[in-house]
Amino acid sequence: MTALAKSSAAADSRSSWSLRSFHKEGSAFTPPRRHHSPQRAVTTIYRVTDCLHPGRTVHVPSDGLVTTVSAWLAELGADSPLVEDLARAVRAGDWPAAYALGESLSVDVTVAA
Repeated sequence: MTALAKSSAAADSRSSWSLRSFHKEGSAFTPPRRHHSPQRAVTTIYRVTDCLHPGRTVHVPSDGLVTTVSAWLAELGADSPLVEDLARAVRAGDWPAAYALGESLSVDVTVAA
């Protein structure tokens, strides 16, 4: 710690001054450290419903949309590049596009409650 003091035989305690270290925690010059708990990333979960098979609904994160819809199409012997477009529209929050693409793929995608 660095300290400078003005000393004089006639000086009282009110006229004394000192310079404290800038690095000392809790000093007037260094704000106290705050410990924050880490923030958790929020993952949105989507409800995907197969419109061709009543009762088939799953809850998946956005990175599971392509896998799920592609698997359902594969069961029907189909494959479509629109599945990637659907996932991009959902991630971007472009719900009119997601609705139109979902209609073409016979799936319904919504944010799970």
